[in-house]
Amino acid sequence: MTLSAPRLAVLAGIALPLAIAGASFAQGQFSGPPPGPPGSNGAPPNRPPMSQAEYMRQTLGLSPAQEPALQTFLAAVAAPPGLQAHIQAQDTQMNAVPTPQRLDMMLSRMDEARSLMVTRIQATKRFYSELSPAQQRTFDSLGSQGGPPR
Repeated sequence: MTLSAPRLAVLAGIALPLAIAGASFAQGQFSGPPPGPPGSNGAPPNRPPMSQAEYMRQTLGLSPAQEPALQTFLAAVAAPPGLQAHIQAQDTQMNAVPTPQRLDMMLSRMDEARSLMVTRIQATKRFYSELSPAQQRTFDSLGSQGGPPR
C-alpha cells in the first residue's frame, strides 16, 4: 500500500506526538545527578546510583514530615505497571487494522496519555504545595521529570 504525500504527512503528524508521549511515560530508576568532574587520576568519582526518591530528598532538603508527600507524589508519577507492554500490543494491533480503526485507536491512545498526564500534573501540584518557598524554587530548577535540568 503506497501513501500519498498528504496522507503520509497526516500520519506522521499523528504518530510523532504519540511516540513522544509514549517515551515520556517510560520511567525507570533515576540514577541521580550527572557525575562531577573527574578525580585527580582522570577517573570519574565513584558514586553509587541514587534512587529518584533519595535524589529528591537530598536536593530539596526534605524533612521527615514531608516524606509521606514525597512517597505519594512518586507513586502517582510512576509509569503504570505494564504500560510498555500495553503500548507494544497496541502498536501490533494498529498494523493489522484498516485506517479508520487505526485512527480511532490513535485517538484512544491520546486520551489515555492525556489522562495519565492530568494525574501526574495534579500529583505534582499537591507535592509542590507541601514544599517551602525555598524548596519550590529548587524544585522549579529540576526540570519536568524531577531530575537535573536537561
